[in-house]
Amino acid sequence: MLFSILIANYNNSDYLMTALRSVIWQTYEQWEVILVDDGSTDDFDIVANSYAYESRIKVFRNEQNFGCGYTKKKCISLACGSIAGFLDPDDMLTPDALACMINAHSQKPGHSIIHSTHFICDEQLRPVRIAEYPKSLPHNTPYLFLSDGRIHHFASFKKSFYDETPGLSANNKKAVDQDLYYLLEETGPVEFINAPLYYYRIHQQSISTSGKEWESTVWHYDVIQKACKRRIKQLRIQKEAGNPMIDKYRLRYNKIGILKSFRRKNPIMFLYHSIVFISTGGIGNLLSYIKKFPEQGFTMIRRTFMYDHKIKA
Repeated sequence: MLFSILIANYNNSDYLMTALRSVIWQTYEQWEVILVDDGSTDDFDIVANSYAYESRIKVFRNEQNFGCGYTKKKCISLACGSIAGFLDPDDMLTPDALACMINAHSQKPGHSIIHSTHFICDEQLRPVRIAEYPKSLPHNTPYLFLSDGRIHHFASFKKSFYDETPGLSANNKKAVDQDLYYLLEETGPVEFINAPLYYYRIHQQSISTSGKEWESTVWHYDVIQKACKRRIKQLRIQKEAGNPMIDKYRLRYNKIGILKSFRRKNPIMFLYHSIVFISTGGIGNLLSYIKKFPEQGFTMIRRTFMYDHKIKA
């Protein structure tokens, strides 16, 4: 069974060699690397050419910098493996990562995505701790309703299941992995492996950490709303207009709309989503929120409207 390691690279030549080396050292040897460079201006060619001897590492280049969504979408389209997973160019896999994932997918043929936990590392890729947020989904609760990062690295998926989706949005600059997870969740169950199979590096140049969390949060809100609209549309196509999930997705859409319009300082859309949220069943949610105020005060409001999750080493 061929495993496609997908690497979308942009100006990460300082770290890329470590990522590639971790693939070459895998105990499972039936793999390919799909490495797509998104118009780097650093020493990418030097690093890529140093692995020209390895036919399993396939290098592609965008003619200009198109962004993360475009490049990751291209990675998947070029993959030949039945199982695939993204490895960020500044991170690294444990030696048994592919073997564990291949075994899990073989045992769970109906699951679309299987993910693990990971080591959180400093800039030198030295493990600081095992991440506490990756975990299993609660029973009968879609990840779309949680959006709390519990699906994370190392995440692998069946290519045939991805091919059933509309595919990643090429326009997304951030929250691309979340877009992928929501899409895959729509084609099959999700499985969690409670073992660290990935080294996740925290450093200043990361696309999703260290000062860029606000921007990532807003992109994530957009991705959530698009997923809600997509799922509502699909239920209606399936002639399930009375399905209670439609109302739940609609509530989720408008709740996220409240948060997004606040972030973007759009009072008209903030008012619109607030009214729709309350009038379509969100009053109970709002009352529950208000009851917490005497105990948690403005800390709760700041956490709701202004807090950006930041992973620290």
